Amino acid sequence: MNQSSVRKEAIDLGKLSAASGRITDLWSFVQLVAPSHEVKQTADLAARFCLQSASADVQLAGIDYLGMNFYEKELQLLIDKNKQSLHARNKSYAQLYELIIQYQIYKLPGDEYERQTSRVCADYPETKALVLIGKIYQHFYCSDYYILGHYLDDLQETILHIKDYMLQRMMTVRLEKLLFQYHWKRNELIIARKHSNNILDHTYLPGQRAMQHYKMGLTFLFDDKIASFSHLAEGSKLAKQYEITFLAPLLERQVLPIVAAHFDLPHRFVTDDPYALAYIEFQLGQTSSARKRYPVRKPEKQTAFYKYFYGLIYQKKDFLVDSYHQFIRRHKDFYFSRLPMYAIQDMDNRRPSPR
Repeated sequence: MNQSSVRKEAIDLGKLSAASGRITDLWSFVQLVAPSHEVKQTADLAARFCLQSASADVQLAGIDYLGMNFYEKELQLLIDKNKQSLHARNKSYAQLYELIIQYQIYKLPGDEYERQTSRVCADYPETKALVLIGKIYQHFYCSDYYILGHYLDDLQETILHIKDYMLQRMMTVRLEKLLFQYHWKRNELIIARKHSNNILDHTYLPGQRAMQHYKMGLTFLFDDKIASFSHLAEGSKLAKQYEITFLAPLLERQVLPIVAAHFDLPHRFVTDDPYALAYIEFQLGQTSSARKRYPVRKPEKQTAFYKYFYGLIYQKKDFLVDSYHQFIRRHKDFYFSRLPMYAIQDMDNRRPSPR
């Protein structure tokens, strides 16, 4: 069958099953479908292809594709399918991927995650890369970003040995995400944005592009209002378009209203989120109303961000200082530590000078 015939079948929804039987790698399918379809349609077709294909390579790469584009139901179906595979590589990859998900959503403690991971065969480049990424996730969860340097060379070399082109590219995107996070938290914004732009170049991963626009927008909080809103608005649009159910409301109800108030544009967005409303009211000079609205948390549930907003709204310098130290010491977050630091400086500058 020539390429034009395969293309015709691949773009015909009624013949998707027949086409999937003739294409044995995910990258080829995406390249054939993309020119004739919008990004969302291409992603949906690729998701169906991953589930229907009999190719072991497609089924394995499909796990990462569905996961990175937030096809949650389809992802679980494909993980289960791979766990029953006769191919040891697919079975191991699915097991490891599921363990990482369970760890990330707090269903699996770190020690149990390590114990179960050690039981899974990781003799393949794909599984070895996933094990390394899982280890980095564990350290990042504890805000130990410096560990990336320990694993970086090994991970880069392992990714190069992955034969499936689509999976290799997606693993490279994962690496770029880790590097972005590392440099962002260290307040190395030029380097962080470089890695972020590399992620945004991957148009076949619309879910990751939506997430990265959101994070990229936050990197401009202290230097560029237009760039910040541009990325956040694009992230919001993509989250709605691609039906990323957790990201769209987060941006609409919390992030965009709070960032607008941060840039002295408190009327820009409508929200019913109590934290966002309290901050907006504070920025409008409605301090009493903001204090009544801001939810009170028990000390053990007070995050660095909570302490920052509480200290700001109540003008409590001790909360701002605690927030700053928590950002620095616990989270190694030198970027967001600037929020309480600037608030403290502003509070000190507004104090009457001694006579």
